[in-house]
Amino acid sequence: MRPRSRIIILLAAGALGLGSAQPAAAQSPAPSSTPGWQASPWADSVLLQTQLRFDLESPDGKGVSDQQWKSFAAEVIGPRFPKDVSELSAAALSPSGRAGARLVLILHPNSPDALAKIAQITAEYGHRFGGAQVLRLDHPVRVTP
Repeated sequence: MRPRSRIIILLAAGALGLGSAQPAAAQSPAPSSTPGWQASPWADSVLLQTQLRFDLESPDGKGVSDQQWKSFAAEVIGPRFPKDVSELSAAALSPSGRAGARLVLILHPNSPDALAKIAQITAEYGHRFGGAQVLRLDHPVRVTP
């Protein structure tokens, strides 16, 4: 193995936490006293960015129109997160080709209340639009001016 390759492998192992002296049990999040809420591996992060990809196709074949989307965003997302929300039009790959989607980015505190609001949004979308899917990704973030 060339010396440069060895350095790259060692750096990658360090970035992944391989060879860490900290035992795995110490990395586990502490249990929560709030029912229905589980601490995330980044429980000490102050802020999370949640990315929600709302598919505009639905299993019932009706789909979600632009007007329906605007109403949903105003009635369901806006009241729960009146600020720090970005919306983008997107396309999702599907077995039938490219399907319309909306990507919503929400910057929020890492709290049971905020995470419950996210869950309410995703559940309401599926309920309103015939089981249309929502893909959710949560990331710890640090915001700097």
